[in-house]
Amino acid sequence: MRVIVKLILVSFALGFYSCKKVIDIKLKATDIKYVIEGIVSNKAGDCKVYVSKSKPFNENNDFEKVSGAVVKVSDNGVEVALSETQAGIYQTNLINGTPGHVYQLTVSVNGETFSASCTLPQPVGLDTLYIAPGPLGKFQFANIAYTDPVGINNAYRFIQYKNGVKDPAIFVQDDKFADGQSVVTRLDTGVDKEDDPRNINSGDEVIIEMLTVDESIFKYWNSLRSAGGDGSTSTASPANPVTNIKGGALGYFSAHTVSQRMVIAP
Repeated sequence: MRVIVKLILVSFALGFYSCKKVIDIKLKATDIKYVIEGIVSNKAGDCKVYVSKSKPFNENNDFEKVSGAVVKVSDNGVEVALSETQAGIYQTNLINGTPGHVYQLTVSVNGETFSASCTLPQPVGLDTLYIAPGPLGKFQFANIAYTDPVGINNAYRFIQYKNGVKDPAIFVQDDKFADGQSVVTRLDTGVDKEDDPRNINSGDEVIIEMLTVDESIFKYWNSLRSAGGDGSTSTASPANPVTNIKGGALGYFSAHTVSQRMVIAP
């Protein structure tokens, strides 16, 4: 009987040992793509395009800036060439975003051409900005209020800055269930630790930008948020959000209006 028990234990041990086999999974690297991030706004001279290259998923997000691209933006058919002011950054002061105008972007680089189109919406402004505690009363968050125009499909993106530092959290809303209504919302950044540097404390300067965007840009930021991305520069590659750029590049081209308010946290 003891011999049988020993044989069973030895067999079990050998079986357990055999389960420790190392499985080598070969992960396919992500294709390298161009990343284009372009904006036109109703701020004077605010027309800028960033061109970079994505990286494989197992590398950092410090994307390679792309120089030498030919970048053009047309305003209702009038085309303007953008100058490269820094590596991978193309700008012009000759375009001032006008509500209702259609803006078209073309980027040509290394034999490839990418394009996008976006209509700049009518502006909607922030009515109120204040800082108040969240549901548990422990952490403070920015709260905003605005009035959505009735009978018009509108979408919005909100960008938060604390003491000049942009918060990476993505805030977007549309008026699917709030057409023509007064909207009050808390911009919950997800802060839940006292040592989080994004925490809003007494005396902090908080600036909120409210961007009125078209439907394609709402879809871009909403899909990026849903995929777990953030609003920092060059986050277009990992999450592969819905883009309005044609030709195979990642990123977006946004024509939008900007309304801004500032408050000092109590």
